Amino acid sequence: MAPTWNDPDHCPFCEAELPNPGAGFVDHIDDHPTCESGFETWRRNVADDMHGGWAK
Repeated sequence: MAPTWNDPDHCPFCEAELPNPGAGFVDHIDDHPTCESGFETWRRNVADDMHGGWAK
């Protein structure tokens, strides 16, 4: 499934509802390896778009 980044209240990788869009997403990917893998792949793909890199 392709990530869907149009709703910050849901994980873009599995569409699970998040308790909040910021820290809730980070907690979610820490607890869900498939979503974390999807995020890491996405982050590698867009890394050159962000000067100075990305923080997690």
